[in-house]
Order: sequence, then C-alpha cells, then structure tokens
Amino acid sequence: MRIAVVGQGRIGVIGAVALAERGHRVTGVERDPVRLGSLAAGRAPVAEPGLQCQLSHALESGRLRFAQEIVPSHRRDPYDLVMIAVGTPPNADGSADLSQVTEALDEVAALLPLPCVVLKSTVPPGTSDRLIGAHPRLRERYACNPEFLNEGSALDDWRAPARVVVGIWSQEVLPVLRRMYQGPMCPWVVTTPASAEMAKYASNAFLAMKTGFANEIARLCTGAEFSVDDVLRGVGCDARIGHALLRPGLGFGDFCLPKDTAALARWVAESGGRAPLLEAAIEINSTQSGLVTETLYRELPGELDQAEIAVLGVHHQPWNGDLRAAPSRAVIPRLLAAAARVRVWDPAVGADQLTRLFPGAIPAPDLRAAVAGAHAAVVLTEWPEIVEADWRELAARLARPRVVVDGKNCLRTEELAGLPLLYRSVGHRPCTAAPVAYEVRGRQPARSAAYEVRGTQPVPSV
Repeated sequence: MRIAVVGQGRIGVIGAVALAERGHRVTGVERDPVRLGSLAAGRAPVAEPGLQCQLSHALESGRLRFAQEIVPSHRRDPYDLVMIAVGTPPNADGSADLSQVTEALDEVAALLPLPCVVLKSTVPPGTSDRLIGAHPRLRERYACNPEFLNEGSALDDWRAPARVVVGIWSQEVLPVLRRMYQGPMCPWVVTTPASAEMAKYASNAFLAMKTGFANEIARLCTGAEFSVDDVLRGVGCDARIGHALLRPGLGFGDFCLPKDTAALARWVAESGGRAPLLEAAIEINSTQSGLVTETLYRELPGELDQAEIAVLGVHHQPWNGDLRAAPSRAVIPRLLAAAARVRVWDPAVGADQLTRLFPGAIPAPDLRAAVAGAHAAVVLTEWPEIVEADWRELAARLARPRVVVDGKNCLRTEELAGLPLLYRSVGHRPCTAAPVAYEVRGRQPARSAAYEVRGTQPVPSV
C-alpha cells in the first residue's frame, strides 16, 4: 500500500517506521522544516528503543521518505490511505486543540482520487462526527483508529498490539485497515467513531486513576509498620489488577495522561455531567509533586532556606526524552523558591538546557559533584548511574543531616541500611540489612520491586 502519515511526532514517526517495516511505501509528512531536515537525514526525533535503527533501515530500503506536503509525488501513484497523527495539545482550559486535525483533514479531502483516512490523533468523543460533517465525501472512507502505544516499547506495541480499536461508519474501509496492519493476532474492536474516541480517553482515564490510587495508598502507608512496596506488590499480584502503573511516585510524568484526563474532564463538564473518580485522580496526581518540599520542610525545619539541595535526574523515565510533564518541572521551581542553592544533574541533559529549563539552578557536571556538600539529595529519575551508585561514598559527600528523598522509590533500600543518612521515599520503604525474599507463584523477585521495573517497565500512555 501507498500510505501517507501526516505529523511526525512520537506517534507519527513510530507509525511511519513500523508501516515501512511491514513493506508499505510510506511518506512521512512534516511541516516543521527543522524536524523534517532531521528526519530526512535519518535522525530519530524522539528517544524510543529500536527507533533509530529501524528509521535508518527504512530510509535505506527506499520504503520510507519524508516530505513537507501531502501531495503525492505523482498523480498516477495516489495514496491508498492517509493516516493523521498530528498533535492535539491542551488549550488553557484543558480542552483539546483540534486545529491541526482540522487542517490535515481539509488537505486529505482535497486529494484526488480520494484515499481512505485514518485518524490516529487523540480527540474528544464526538469529534469525528463534527469533522466529517464538513467533508461528507470522506464518511464512507473514514476510520477513527486510536493508538495505544507505551513509552519504552512503542515499536513492539505497534508490531504486536494488545488490541486494535476501529471506529467506522462503513464496513468497506475495514479490509483496507486489515491490509495496513497485516492481521496482528489480537482482538479487533469494531465500533462507531465516537465509541473509539471514548475508548481511548477511557483507557487513559483508568491508567490515571490507577496511578492516583497507588499514590493515595502510599500516603496511607507512611508509618514504620508499613512497607509500601509490599503492600502494592500484594495488590498487584491479583490478576484482576496487575502490577503495571501500581507504583507510587510524584504524580503524572508522561505528557498524555494529564493532557487526556484534563480533556475528558472538560468534555464531561461541557456535557453538563460530573466524573468524581476522574476528578479525584487528577487532583491526587497533580498535588503529588509537592511531596518533595513537604518532606524537606519536615526534615530540615527552619533550615531549608539556608540549605543546598542536589536534584538527581530531571526526566520522568530514563528512556523518555519528553520533559513537558516531568515532575521535575514542578519540583525544581519549588525548591528554587525554598532553598538557598539547587544543583541539578541529569546525564542526558546538558548544562545549557538545564539553565534554560530551570533558571537559577546550578548544573552539576556529574553525580558526585552534584551531591558534594548538599544537605539533601532528591532523586527524580531512576537512571542506572543513580540506582547503581556507591551510596556509601555519596553519603560521605553529603552534608548533615544527609537527607535523601527518593521520588521514584527506585533506590535499593537494603544497600542504604546502616548508612549515615535519612532516607525518605513515597510511602514507607524500610531499610533492611539484607534483601527480603517474597514468594510470588514460586518465584522470588529481585531485591527491590521498584528496581525490577527500571528500564523494562513501559508506562502506558498516549
């Protein structure tokens, strides 16, 4: 098939590369000249395992090219299908900005002959009905096909999806979609466009509530008699619940969960309804980032305004280069307002970028320099350099009272036992002198549940 993918953000470029990998002839359409030049040169615009290699291979094979316009290279070789994967960023009121979707659909409707059009962008329920109202010719060739790609495993999720949700008005477009996907062995949910749109929002709303639930439980498990890791492990072993996203932290970090839950909440409000569970999930996740300064005020009473703080990591996850909703964007400005000096280190962010992101923060050249002389260290990313560091040495570099706030619950508590520092996590995680064995269906997991998922547990989103 000849396919155009309009929009080369994270979803669009993953789709373009994956479709080329399946043997389709793909044109990635990107209006931004800087991003277009980078793509044409074979540089992946986002960090995603396997993407750079597969992008290079697709370009070399000739099955993938990039262009600034959707117009086919030759009118005798028209597109069979156009996929719209442009952004729907939030407006100031939380609603979705649909201007890019509208513009892209206008351009597709002008193509002759008329291709099938597949909407991948996340849009509020009922959007397809309104869009097609302006282009009735597209109705029989239109499908809303939301994506369910996880950060850290997006290419694999495209190759082997857990489900394919398709919203259509005409059965005629279904064989075209099956040719595009080439029949993945997974359930296909064929429904109306409005139901497909709602399925996407409902999925992300549930994930947001699960994240909020984990944080709510962590708030209840602060006493020394609790181990929040054990509590949530016990909950997650229930097959009806599962372990994914059942981890406490500092709230939303992925960009799409807060964007989509806010858009759904706005849609509900405009419809005259209420969604108390969704509202609670948004509130819990949005306030969780304040835990860091609350902890430091408690452990450094009357001293925080004279203290030096080291922030270790600014990414939400090591494999996720999207900093738009990372907890660091809320945590570090609060620390800058409260503490005397704030040093920041992240192995994937240069000094110039750190200074632009956090004016007033002092970039540190390495991990040891970041903690040297700091009264407290705040861990915001589970970088291997942080998790696997010699914390005995780092503790010696810290200044009293040597507070460590683990915002990702990723440090190995048994290795912190007996060290001269105050370890504080999200919920209570006791420092034990030796690893504790937990039997799960006859197997013993790694020493720390938080450490097990580092680098391997994708975060469902988008």
